[in-house]
Amino acid sequence: VWNCMIYWGTQQTILGLGLHTHDITSAIDLMVPFRPEWVLIYVLSFPFWAVSYILTAKENTREDWFRFVFADMLAKAICGVIFISFPTTSVRPDMDGSGILGSLMGLIYSLDPPLDLFPSIHCLVSLLSWLGIRKCSNIPQWYRNFTLIFAIMIFASTQFTKQHYLADVIAGIVIALGCYFISRHCSGYKAVERFF
Repeated sequence: VWNCMIYWGTQQTILGLGLHTHDITSAIDLMVPFRPEWVLIYVLSFPFWAVSYILTAKENTREDWFRFVFADMLAKAICGVIFISFPTTSVRPDMDGSGILGSLMGLIYSLDPPLDLFPSIHCLVSLLSWLGIRKCSNIPQWYRNFTLIFAIMIFASTQFTKQHYLADVIAGIVIALGCYFISRHCSGYKAVERFF
């Protein structure tokens, strides 16, 4: 619910208020080719997050779980403030929408308007997915390693599908790391625990 409020709520605010959006395309972004096959990784991020968050809840202590939830909610709140105060947009590539990958890419583009880009929640949640399980000894080491590798692949997918710019990825990573660090060094998680 929190994620939807931040993501769709800010989009409706931006559109409703007619806020000016900024295009932060860099020279590096222009060099990255459009590769529609990466839409498969982009779409697989959704079940990946669900599994990662469930494992984080299952394999951590109660305190560690609520610290994680606090980090997630704080990170998304920060994203919401940035989305409204500095709305960004992107110029998407022309594509014919043919074939399975083209159709899937077209579906993503139609469902997900080019708003709420900076920072990338896709990248933020992917990194949190790894941070949440990286120290869980009950989870096999190969799977914890896979989680980091898949998170990095998701970062790449946001670039090759032209869903995000490099600055979006960097900002998502920085916010995830910062909020996770804060959650480990303050008692803010206790308010989240009381709420739930």
